[in-house]
Amino acid sequence: MKKHMLCYILSIGFGIFWSCNSPSAKIESLETISVGKAYENLTKLKASDYFQTVRYVPLETNDSVLVGDNPKLCVYKDLLIVSSPQEQCYAFSKGDGRFLHSIGHIGDDPEGCSDLVGWLNAASGYLYFNRGNKDFSIYHVNGQFVGTTQDIETNRGLFGMESMDYLDAQMLVKHLPATNEKPDRIILFRDTTRIATFPTNNEKVSGHNGDFSNSAGYDFVVDVLGGRQMLNIEFDKEKHLAVIVGEHPFWHVGEKLYFREHFNDTIYQVTKEGLLPERRFDFGDMTWKREDRYDIQKDHAIYPVEVQENDCILWLRFLVDLFDNDKRKAYNALYLKETGEVKVAAYEEGLENDLNRFLPLQPTFVTADGEFAQIISAETIAEWFEEHPDVAELPEEVKALKEITAEDNPVVVLMK
Repeated sequence: MKKHMLCYILSIGFGIFWSCNSPSAKIESLETISVGKAYENLTKLKASDYFQTVRYVPLETNDSVLVGDNPKLCVYKDLLIVSSPQEQCYAFSKGDGRFLHSIGHIGDDPEGCSDLVGWLNAASGYLYFNRGNKDFSIYHVNGQFVGTTQDIETNRGLFGMESMDYLDAQMLVKHLPATNEKPDRIILFRDTTRIATFPTNNEKVSGHNGDFSNSAGYDFVVDVLGGRQMLNIEFDKEKHLAVIVGEHPFWHVGEKLYFREHFNDTIYQVTKEGLLPERRFDFGDMTWKREDRYDIQKDHAIYPVEVQENDCILWLRFLVDLFDNDKRKAYNALYLKETGEVKVAAYEEGLENDLNRFLPLQPTFVTADGEFAQIISAETIAEWFEEHPDVAELPEEVKALKEITAEDNPVVVLMK
């Protein structure tokens, strides 16, 4: 059962992860984001410091369109695309939440998929769903089947998450972690044609053999950050490998693609020629050096998980005490570009919603043009109104959400 779950997790874990060879000169002179210092002075985060507007879009509910548990949200132009492990992928109107159409289906037929939690190429409007046997089914966001494509390369053995993303409408990228024979690397490809392969600044060779069957043991740790699972593999008593589902070391801002390596504090802009260093995180005494990445004794250090960004703010989520099930805790770090101010708060608190006095904000997605979004279950909203029966001072848009029942589809929150 555990091995089946492992295969499932790795199949849906297409986060955004990419790098390529680049010079490391003048890294110290880069713009610095002082996360370590801010972590020493935890504070509260308020929505009004980072956003001007918050809008709520209840998704249409009917007998044939019911969103499953733990849904994943993507925003594409005027569409809200919601998929879940329950084998559903639906498109709703961003304007009013109306259901528009389904995207893809589960099956072994020529257009079938093995799951419908895919990844979006926002430059082309294509969704890529795992088909099995190293193949992917491609659908346009309008629901039309586009075709299939084959995975460009995979590792033999378990060395970490393999991740795909896009550089533009045609150019895709894939990151593969180092094996005991190959370095950590990036592949640029178009369709099934390999354009280039770059070794990264990460590991030249893996610190373990990748033979999962001969490991001393492993655990699934549920909800290490925002519902994500972590697979903790023990290769020996002192050497562990942590694989977190949904890590996103890649992100887009406008037409630019950005990236940060695991166990590295530098933020790069990705180009077809390589990586251009632009900024760096300063984790101070909380820095976790790459050479200590498998060391379970390395406690109380920052492990970055994902970055979301627009022209005004950069949002970093990170874990502390990664391998300690009793102490592990998640945090939000927000960097305000105009002032250079960094604030850190416990992840569980989210952003205090002082804009409309409703539920805290915790975006899970940001578009390339800078709109943040999250999805909130109808049950959570119904419970909030039960605990806060006096709605007199709430904005009309929020008051209207009181009509939602726990059985309804979730509500999408859009932040600018």
